[in-house]
Amino acid sequence: MNKQDLRVIKTQNALMNAFTELLKVKEFEHITIQDLCDYALIRRSTFYRHYKDKYHLLNHAIENVLNRFRQIHLSDIRFEDPKPFLERYIHDLLTFINDNKVIVNSVVTHHLYDETSRIIYEQIYQAINKQTQYDIQTGARLDVDPTIYNHFLTGGVLSVVYNWSKETHAEQSLTRVKSDIVNLICGMRETHLKRIN
Repeated sequence: MNKQDLRVIKTQNALMNAFTELLKVKEFEHITIQDLCDYALIRRSTFYRHYKDKYHLLNHAIENVLNRFRQIHLSDIRFEDPKPFLERYIHDLLTFINDNKVIVNSVVTHHLYDETSRIIYEQIYQAINKQTQYDIQTGARLDVDPTIYNHFLTGGVLSVVYNWSKETHAEQSLTRVKSDIVNLICGMRETHLKRIN
């Protein structure tokens, strides 16, 4: 099956739309493959040609959202000064979570937290690691182990975003949380990055 085949794209879009709409009215664990197929007007066999199960579809959906955020802002990234990129990226991520609370809360249930956080963790880690590798390749060094640094930042960002998404947002505005996350990332970078040139 050619991944660029128009039928494949249309089917995947129909399934993503069905998934999104069903998450507005049902919790993830109550959505069945048949629900998805009925809403998308496709057969079960067609679903299984694209996805192993609904968890595979969930994986794909989360990766699509995060990749879309990165692609929107990728042209803006300046590795020598990542702050403007981080501000826009984190703002859009928090806005998406805020605007889609019902969907996000349905997916980030207790038994799906591990799977969902693993996917998001990998995406955030890749972005942070890319910045770290750029810094090292351009003559800087970290005064801490780069892997520990990357995991520390990734875990912190993920934890803050997750906890913020669970709050009523009355105490911490989106703008404040974004600003704090970006300042912490940039502050860690300034503290631990040493130029050797």
